[in-house]
Amino acid sequence: MSKAFKKFGKFIIGNLYRVKEYNKPDLSNGSYILCPNHVSDADGPVMWTHNDNIRILAKKECFQNKLMAKFLTSLDVVKIDRDRHNGVELLEALDYFKDGEKKLFMLFPQGTISDINKNKLSRIKSGAFFIAAKAGVPIIPVFLEQPRPFKRTRVVYGEPMDLSEANADKKVNKEELEKYRIQWQQEIFKLQEMAVKFENRPIRKLKLKPKHQNNNE
Repeated sequence: MSKAFKKFGKFIIGNLYRVKEYNKPDLSNGSYILCPNHVSDADGPVMWTHNDNIRILAKKECFQNKLMAKFLTSLDVVKIDRDRHNGVELLEALDYFKDGEKKLFMLFPQGTISDINKNKLSRIKSGAFFIAAKAGVPIIPVFLEQPRPFKRTRVVYGEPMDLSEANADKKVNKEELEKYRIQWQQEIFKLQEMAVKFENRPIRKLKLKPKHQNNNE
């Protein structure tokens, strides 16, 4: 993607969604997997706008429109098939970290748009945690307030999560991953509380499409 195109995209999205970041760590000193809660279709573009060299996983349905597919591909967005269970997308993600460069990846542990405050643990998928453990890359929990055009949106970054214990024998212990799923969810709750304190105002009420309102299990 050309620098001019990327700059133009960041200008448009950055002015449409007025983001205020809190506690953002230095992401230039290593590779990380950013794991925000997932509250809207704008989540990916918002995170892309405010983080350089980031690669995002997106469901295949986002690529059905040819123009949108071309745009997403230009942003280095990776298409995944959530109905396919052969792990190909996980292998692609692992390959991304193998060249030794400092990179950012972004995955939504919830898998699809839903209200984190209503999610059961079963809604939190293990894919992001498997990749982090296998690649030896820390996860950074991120609380993302639902973006609204021309509204101030809070984004709060948490401390890196080290998942090395889940890959102690160079083979990921899937049962061990569950405690990290729980830890991530609890961290998002804490970051949400911090977002309220930072600006002394409640988190805006979620507006979810009917198809997303019951995505809690």
